[in-house]
Amino acid sequence: AIKIISVHGDIDKVENLLQGQITSDVTLLGNENYQLSSICNQKGEVMAGFIIHKSKNYKILIDETLVNIFIDELSPFAKFFGATFSVEDGFVHGHITQDKNEKAFFSNDIFSLSVSLEKEIHVNDQSLLMNDWVVANKLALNIDLNLNDIGKYRPLEINYDKNRVAFDKGCFRGQEIIARMKYLGVDRRKFVTIISPEAIKENKNFKVIGEILRYKDLYIFSSLIKRDFLDEFSSNNPSVVII
Repeated sequence: AIKIISVHGDIDKVENLLQGQITSDVTLLGNENYQLSSICNQKGEVMAGFIIHKSKNYKILIDETLVNIFIDELSPFAKFFGATFSVEDGFVHGHITQDKNEKAFFSNDIFSLSVSLEKEIHVNDQSLLMNDWVVANKLALNIDLNLNDIGKYRPLEINYDKNRVAFDKGCFRGQEIIARMKYLGVDRRKFVTIISPEAIKENKNFKVIGEILRYKDLYIFSSLIKRDFLDEFSSNNPSVVII
């Protein structure tokens, strides 16, 4: 489940707090809009991924297993900005649409992904199941980490460098290592989504990231795969789709 963390305090001071800690550029976030982001440790390893919402204050939409980690990571700095955190009631609704959505955090030529905050759950014929939402995000190469994944991956390894990191915004925690990997490192592995009609065993050439989702008789999962192994993997698994 997704929880909502409210960040209380003077909104300009809260913005300065977030800008110095998280990977995205919150100054680009318009009012009532949403933005993908993350927070890393000093080694540049991702500690949590989340969505930021800006309204009268900032809200963090985050996996329930990562709530305490997020608060613990920012609390030592929050006191210098007069900021506090609380978990509030409410529900996060996911939306998958064919049309371009100005509030979408992801869009391509096929679909858009967006969220909204609601006071209650609305169930109707168009309601999304959680599995539908997870699959749509995997197709967008957007992975939400859980408690088992924290501190294991740097943004470049899980596509966060493309959709959650603003390299030109200035300093943030872990920024020096993350930027060095982006611009000076050798990227030998590729982050992909794999869709397979049958289970595939992990090996030294590719690693499963997160959970393997069983969806309509298919196995769908995120993977970090060696680039020079991609052709061999495709040949050995002709029924597999790699995104």
